[in-house]
Amino acid sequence: MTASTETVNSVRRVWVAVFAVLTLTVVSVVPWRVGDIYAGGIDPVVIGKAVLGVISFGAGLLLMIRAPARGSIGVRSLCLLAGIVLVSLDGAFAAGAASTAVVLTVRIVLVAATIAVVVSSAPATTVLTALLAAMSAVAIVAAVTGLQHGLSGGRLAGGTPQMDPNVLAGLAAPPVIGLAADIVRRGLRPWNVGLLVIHIAIIFATGSRTALIVVVVGIALAFVCGGRLAASTAIATIAAAPLAYALAAFTNTISVLLSRGQTIEQISTLSSRTVAWEAVLATPWNSWDKWIGVGLAAKTVEVHQRWRDVQVLDSSWVSVIAQAGIIGTTLLLVWMVWTTVEAVRTPGLSALTVPLMVMLIIRSFTENGVIESSTTFILFLAISLILERDTRFPRRRREYARYQLVDPLPVARREPVTAAP
Repeated sequence: MTASTETVNSVRRVWVAVFAVLTLTVVSVVPWRVGDIYAGGIDPVVIGKAVLGVISFGAGLLLMIRAPARGSIGVRSLCLLAGIVLVSLDGAFAAGAASTAVVLTVRIVLVAATIAVVVSSAPATTVLTALLAAMSAVAIVAAVTGLQHGLSGGRLAGGTPQMDPNVLAGLAAPPVIGLAADIVRRGLRPWNVGLLVIHIAIIFATGSRTALIVVVVGIALAFVCGGRLAASTAIATIAAAPLAYALAAFTNTISVLLSRGQTIEQISTLSSRTVAWEAVLATPWNSWDKWIGVGLAAKTVEVHQRWRDVQVLDSSWVSVIAQAGIIGTTLLLVWMVWTTVEAVRTPGLSALTVPLMVMLIIRSFTENGVIESSTTFILFLAISLILERDTRFPRRRREYARYQLVDPLPVARREPVTAAP
């Protein structure tokens, strides 16, 4: 076996190991029950997800120990995350809701530690592609098992694990962008085209408008940031342009997908999301809840509506305002902007990281997940850690300077000692 073959096999083994660890992590954070919001207590699902999270962290440590090379990671992302979590934890204690918040804090810290050890154990492209592959595998399994139960209200939901249509679409959207970036760079292949069609079909079947929008924007950015197109990709793009125009101009497919049978009032309030947002934003400025929040357990808010008195927040930004207040939201804003700038300034990864960051930013306004144990958080933290200036793989060796403070002894100079006269 030649040295080049051994190197290729080593790279593949590392990728498979990273994929296995990240698949366990993804499964441990996706919902296992539809519409379930953790409000404290212990049951088999909570125990199962906790055990799987610990196993994934242990597997990550084993990967780091046995990896052929080891890297170093920056601390900026972890410090900003620690700031947000500590502020929310302080708010939870002040609001008297510390028990549930502590459990959720431990979960997010465990997930962050797993991602940190994985990033320090493999190159950036290996981590990103393995993470997208893990999300793809879980999404396909959930979609296939969901088809066995039929469409819920005309929309595809996850079967195993159980998840609502929006969560399933959010899980399938990042792999679409990764596959589009691969097609731009390497051209059309049977496997990447086939997987792209499967994931887009899953998103269409879920009826998620946000996922559909971010996929269209992400694919466009993948083409813009990917540089020179492969020949097969360029030909396919030219051939598909008239079909896309005809679909948009002469059919009502796009309008049906975007309206989803809702009224103008429902669309204007983003399916009543703005009702919950207004309730959170109405928190008085002279209260501690406005500045430090009430903890990570805040997933819903009381509303004054005819048919309901509690509503899910359905926005990462509004959730952070409720959970960590203005202080935590400011830290998240700094983190998001900093990571996006680094994505643009890193040409070697921008074809993938820029579309993914834009996708995360758009989704953060209408979906939860940026600061909680979720696949959105995993993807955001992985990108942020990879793009930090102080993150290096493999780790640089330090060269220690040696200073001669005194004249060396004759033995050190290897000079003969002269006898005294």
